[in-house]
Amino acid sequence: MTHERCEACAFDGADYDRTSLLRAVREQGARWHALLATAGSEVRVRPAAGVWSALEYAAHTRDILALHVFGVEQALTLDEPAFPAIGDDLVESAAATYGDSDPEDVVAAVTAHGLQLAGVAEGAPNTAWSRGLTIGDGRSDVRELLEHALHDSLHHLQDVERGLSRLRS
Repeated sequence: MTHERCEACAFDGADYDRTSLLRAVREQGARWHALLATAGSEVRVRPAAGVWSALEYAAHTRDILALHVFGVEQALTLDEPAFPAIGDDLVESAAATYGDSDPEDVVAAVTAHGLQLAGVAEGAPNTAWSRGLTIGDGRSDVRELLEHALHDSLHHLQDVERGLSRLRS
Protein backbone atom coordinates (compact mmCIF):
# COMPACT_ATOMS: atom_id res chain seq x y z
CA MET A 1 0.00 0.00 0.00
CA THR A 2 1.22 3.46 -0.87
CA HIS A 3 0.58 6.14 1.72
CA GLU A 4 0.38 9.85 1.16
CA ARG A 5 3.48 11.66 2.33
CA CYS A 6 4.52 15.29 2.38
CA GLU A 7 7.94 16.53 3.38
CA ALA A 8 6.73 20.12 3.58
CA CYS A 9 4.27 19.46 6.43
CA ALA A 10 5.62 16.09 7.69
CA PHE A 11 2.38 14.26 6.90
CA ASP A 12 2.71 10.49 6.59
CA GLY A 13 -0.45 8.50 6.05
CA ALA A 14 1.33 5.39 7.34
CA ASP A 15 1.23 6.95 10.82
CA TYR A 16 -2.52 6.36 10.95
CA ASP A 17 -4.35 3.13 11.47
CA ARG A 18 -8.03 2.97 10.56
CA THR A 19 -9.23 4.26 13.94
CA SER A 20 -6.79 7.14 14.22
CA LEU A 21 -7.34 8.17 10.59
CA LEU A 22 -11.10 8.39 11.09
CA ARG A 23 -10.65 10.24 14.40
CA ALA A 24 -8.28 12.75 12.79
CA VAL A 25 -10.72 13.39 9.93
CA ARG A 26 -13.51 13.96 12.46
CA GLU A 27 -11.35 16.44 14.40
CA GLN A 28 -10.77 18.81 11.50
CA GLY A 29 -13.79 20.97 12.26
CA ALA A 30 -12.64 21.57 15.82
CA ARG A 31 -9.11 22.32 14.68
CA TRP A 32 -10.28 24.84 12.09
CA HIS A 33 -12.68 26.41 14.57
CA ALA A 34 -9.91 26.89 17.13
CA LEU A 35 -7.52 28.35 14.59
CA LEU A 36 -10.00 30.73 12.96
CA ALA A 37 -11.11 31.89 16.41
CA THR A 38 -7.56 33.16 16.98
CA ALA A 39 -7.45 34.96 13.63
CA GLY A 40 -9.78 37.76 14.69
CA SER A 41 -9.83 40.66 12.25
CA GLU A 42 -7.02 39.03 10.26
CA VAL A 43 -9.22 36.12 9.13
CA ARG A 44 -9.66 37.66 5.65
CA VAL A 45 -6.18 39.19 5.31
CA ARG A 46 -3.69 37.62 2.94
CA PRO A 47 -0.25 37.53 4.58
CA ALA A 48 1.56 37.94 1.25
CA ALA A 49 0.86 38.16 -2.44
CA GLY A 50 -0.26 34.80 -3.77
CA VAL A 51 -0.92 33.40 -0.27
CA TRP A 52 -4.49 32.79 0.80
CA SER A 53 -6.06 34.19 3.94
CA ALA A 54 -7.05 31.96 6.86
CA LEU A 55 -10.66 32.06 5.65
CA GLU A 56 -9.72 31.15 2.08
CA TYR A 57 -7.75 28.12 3.26
CA ALA A 58 -10.65 27.07 5.49
CA ALA A 59 -13.14 27.41 2.62
CA HIS A 60 -10.83 25.36 0.40
CA THR A 61 -10.69 22.68 3.10
CA ARG A 62 -14.49 22.71 3.28
CA ASP A 63 -14.67 22.03 -0.45
CA ILE A 64 -11.98 19.35 -0.40
CA LEU A 65 -13.74 17.50 2.41
CA ALA A 66 -17.07 17.71 0.57
CA LEU A 67 -15.46 16.43 -2.61
CA HIS A 68 -13.93 13.52 -0.71
CA VAL A 69 -17.27 12.65 0.89
CA PHE A 70 -18.65 12.34 -2.63
CA GLY A 71 -15.63 10.32 -3.77
CA VAL A 72 -15.78 7.85 -0.90
CA GLU A 73 -19.54 7.43 -1.32
CA GLN A 74 -19.06 6.74 -5.04
CA ALA A 75 -16.19 4.32 -4.46
CA LEU A 76 -18.20 2.38 -1.89
CA THR A 77 -21.46 2.20 -3.84
CA LEU A 78 -20.40 1.94 -7.49
CA ASP A 79 -18.10 -0.48 -9.25
CA GLU A 80 -14.90 1.50 -9.93
CA PRO A 81 -16.55 4.73 -11.11
CA ALA A 82 -14.60 7.09 -13.35
CA PHE A 83 -14.92 10.85 -13.59
CA PRO A 84 -13.21 13.45 -15.77
CA ALA A 85 -10.29 15.39 -14.33
CA ILE A 86 -11.20 18.46 -12.30
CA GLY A 87 -10.24 21.45 -14.41
CA ASP A 88 -8.16 24.33 -13.13
CA ASP A 89 -10.94 26.70 -14.18
CA LEU A 90 -13.36 25.01 -11.78
CA VAL A 91 -10.86 25.24 -8.93
CA GLU A 92 -10.13 28.89 -9.69
CA SER A 93 -13.80 29.85 -9.92
CA ALA A 94 -14.50 28.23 -6.55
CA ALA A 95 -11.46 29.91 -4.99
CA ALA A 96 -12.62 33.32 -6.20
CA THR A 97 -15.54 33.15 -3.74
CA TYR A 98 -13.63 31.92 -0.69
CA GLY A 99 -12.79 35.33 0.75
CA ASP A 100 -16.46 36.37 0.78
CA SER A 101 -17.54 33.37 2.86
CA ASP A 102 -18.89 33.64 6.38
CA PRO A 103 -16.27 32.15 8.76
CA GLU A 104 -18.88 30.53 11.01
CA ASP A 105 -20.61 28.91 8.05
CA VAL A 106 -17.27 27.65 6.71
CA VAL A 107 -16.29 26.10 10.04
CA ALA A 108 -19.73 24.52 10.41
CA ALA A 109 -19.37 22.99 6.93
CA VAL A 110 -15.81 21.77 7.62
CA THR A 111 -17.15 20.11 10.78
CA ALA A 112 -20.13 18.56 9.00
CA HIS A 113 -18.10 17.29 6.05
CA GLY A 114 -15.37 15.87 8.29
CA LEU A 115 -17.95 13.99 10.35
CA GLN A 116 -19.76 12.80 7.23
CA LEU A 117 -16.55 11.64 5.55
CA ALA A 118 -15.46 9.67 8.60
CA GLY A 119 -18.96 8.26 9.05
CA VAL A 120 -19.25 7.02 5.48
CA ALA A 121 -15.86 5.34 5.64
CA GLU A 122 -16.38 3.93 9.11
CA GLY A 123 -19.59 2.25 8.00
CA ALA A 124 -17.69 0.24 5.40
CA PRO A 125 -15.84 -2.97 6.27
CA ASN A 126 -12.02 -2.98 6.05
CA THR A 127 -12.15 -4.92 2.79
CA ALA A 128 -14.22 -2.17 1.15
CA TRP A 129 -11.46 0.39 1.72
CA SER A 130 -9.64 -1.05 -1.31
CA ARG A 131 -12.56 -0.01 -3.53
CA GLY A 132 -11.78 3.03 -5.57
CA LEU A 133 -12.58 5.55 -8.20
CA THR A 134 -10.71 7.20 -11.03
CA ILE A 135 -10.60 10.94 -11.59
CA GLY A 136 -8.89 11.82 -14.83
CA ASP A 137 -5.96 9.42 -15.09
CA GLY A 138 -5.56 8.76 -11.35
CA ARG A 139 -7.16 5.99 -9.34
CA SER A 140 -7.58 6.36 -5.58
CA ASP A 141 -9.01 3.88 -3.14
CA VAL A 142 -11.02 4.81 -0.04
CA ARG A 143 -7.96 4.79 2.22
CA GLU A 144 -6.06 7.08 -0.17
CA LEU A 145 -9.02 9.46 -0.37
CA LEU A 146 -9.18 9.68 3.42
CA GLU A 147 -5.44 10.24 3.71
CA HIS A 148 -5.53 12.93 1.05
CA ALA A 149 -8.44 14.78 2.66
CA LEU A 150 -6.69 14.72 6.04
CA HIS A 151 -3.34 15.74 4.59
CA ASP A 152 -4.86 18.65 2.69
CA SER A 153 -6.53 19.96 5.85
CA LEU A 154 -3.51 19.52 8.11
CA HIS A 155 -1.18 21.07 5.53
CA HIS A 156 -3.40 24.13 5.23
CA LEU A 157 -3.75 24.48 8.99
CA GLN A 158 0.03 24.90 9.01
CA ASP A 159 -0.21 27.38 6.12
CA VAL A 160 -2.67 29.45 8.15
CA GLU A 161 -0.52 29.31 11.30
CA ARG A 162 2.46 30.59 9.29
CA GLY A 163 0.35 33.26 7.63
CA LEU A 164 -1.08 34.55 10.88
CA SER A 165 2.39 34.56 12.42
CA ARG A 166 3.66 36.60 9.49
CA LEU A 167 0.82 39.09 9.81
CA ARG A 168 1.55 39.55 13.50
CA SER A 169 5.30 39.98 13.22
